[in-house]
Amino acid sequence: MKTSYQILIGALIVASLGGIGHALHNNGYESGKFDTNRDWKVKWAERDGKDLLELAGRQEQERTEEQRRQNQINQVTADAQTQFDKARLDAANAQSAADKLQLTIANIRRQLAASETSKLSAIANASATRANSGVLLADVLSKSVERNQQLAATADEWRVNGLACERSYDAVANTK
Repeated sequence: MKTSYQILIGALIVASLGGIGHALHNNGYESGKFDTNRDWKVKWAERDGKDLLELAGRQEQERTEEQRRQNQINQVTADAQTQFDKARLDAANAQSAADKLQLTIANIRRQLAASETSKLSAIANASATRANSGVLLADVLSKSVERNQQLAATADEWRVNGLACERSYDAVANTK
């Protein structure tokens, strides 16, 4: 019986040593896994921090670029408004000159009409055609001046708009 106890005690010792070995191995494995996870969590946290800093830097650069572009567009708009004002002033000056020209044409018409009525009727009939031709030419000249003013005003407006559009595009497209 002593030998059976010895075998039983030996088996119990071997089982205990196996359990202790397994517990040590499992404890070491879990400890290593915990350390590895902790190391990775620290690395991920560092990486996430760098990503956030880079994102904030890029956002600041984009805001700065957007403000630069908006300032340039505002400047282009102000310049275009100045050019519009200048074109309107030029158009007003041209209108004033046209009004003077039309007044002169009206005076010429009155003079032609007055000079023709004082002549003999035979000569008056012959030169009435010339007087009517003079009046017709004066009318054509007057209408031509009006139309040229309209076309010049439209051309000035389109030119200012086109140049403003080009400068706005250049301000947005060029990254400096």
